[in-house]
Amino acid sequence: MKYLSILFFCSIGLMSFQSCSSSSTSAVKGLKGLLAKPDCHGPCGKIMPCEGKEITFELELRNNNVMSSGNALFFRDPDNYDYTFRVNFAETVPVETYSDIKNPANKRVVFTGVVEGFDQYVHEVCTRSYIFKVTDKDKFKILDK
Repeated sequence: MKYLSILFFCSIGLMSFQSCSSSSTSAVKGLKGLLAKPDCHGPCGKIMPCEGKEITFELELRNNNVMSSGNALFFRDPDNYDYTFRVNFAETVPVETYSDIKNPANKRVVFTGVVEGFDQYVHEVCTRSYIFKVTDKDKFKILDK
C-alpha cells in the first residue's frame, strides 16, 4: 500500500510537470486559437486568466488581414473580419521590425507579447478582445514561409 501511494503522488507530479511545460512552449495559432483558449475566452467585463501573461501567437498573413497605425498593428481573422486584435510595440522596438508586414512575400507572423483585455462591441454584441504588448524586437518575427 505504501508503494501504491508513492506511485500515485509521483504520477500526479509528472502530469503537472508535463502540462506546465507543454503550455508554455506552444504558440496559439490564429484568432480562432486565441478565442478557443479556455483562459482567454470569456464574457465582457471579466478579466480573464490569460491577461497579464506572455503568450506566443502565430498568424497567417493573407486576404489583407493586417493594418498598421503608428506603433501598432491590427490583425483580423483572414476568414472572418468581425474579430480584430491589436499589437502595440514599445518605443524600444525599431519600426523596421514590423514596417514591412504588408509585403506580399510575407506569409505569417510569430510574436510573443503580454496580453491585455478590453471589452469591444461588434454588431451590437460585446466581446472580450485583446491587445498584445511587444517590448523586445527579438519577440516579433515576420516569416516568408
